[in-house]
Amino acid sequence: QFLPIFTSAMAALRLSYLPFQAMAETTRFLFRYGGVKYQDEVVWGHVFSERRREGEYPFDKVPVLYIDGMAVAQSGSIARFAAKLAACYPADPARCALNDAVFEMAQELCTINPMINCYTGREFEQVKRWYFGHLPQHLANLDAQLEAATRSEGSFFGGSGPSHADFNVYHHLANARLVEPECIPESYKLCHWMELMESLPSMKQYLEERPQLVGIGTDPGLVDKAGRFLSQRDPEGRAILVDGCFIFE
Repeated sequence: QFLPIFTSAMAALRLSYLPFQAMAETTRFLFRYGGVKYQDEVVWGHVFSERRREGEYPFDKVPVLYIDGMAVAQSGSIARFAAKLAACYPADPARCALNDAVFEMAQELCTINPMINCYTGREFEQVKRWYFGHLPQHLANLDAQLEAATRSEGSFFGGSGPSHADFNVYHHLANARLVEPECIPESYKLCHWMELMESLPSMKQYLEERPQLVGIGTDPGLVDKAGRFLSQRDPEGRAILVDGCFIFE
């Protein structure tokens, strides 16, 4: 049902992203689910600016995944690569197209990422009203797609097991719940599906380990397992995330 793990799994991988719970999170889920080894690099401030000035980022932004030194940009492309390594990218072209459609729908929910990681005060409240005013229709559509995907087999968009679509939808809806915990109607299949995603052993471990996003709407930043608060104001500009803790080299 899913593409097998292929030789790129042996490549040296480095994921580079801002100190956000945002556009790199789906890839982190997928790497953890597939047991794929990689270096999780956090960059911001002067390090990010210097790299962008030197042309290191293909489209002048992150996330970027370095595969044996080759820089690959765009969160969707990176997540699909990770899904193939994790053996949860559908092999059947039709099934793949359906899951890609769901994946892309989740990408359209991405305003939640800057809302909770960047915006504060009045701007946060304005974006929040707009986002949650439009979310119900998107949730209804996603719930209908999940119902259709699970009608014949399994409990996931991917069928019997999660695909890249499942991880991307989960990321965006989990972020939305940080702002509005009851935003998904209890009657929706999506509610139980969220619990299923969180009960996957790899997801449970990762969600318990990852730095927690705090200060949403006021002073957002990440707090690691050691209690270290990190935001774009910090002067270091670079850290490696290891076992839920920021390591400054």
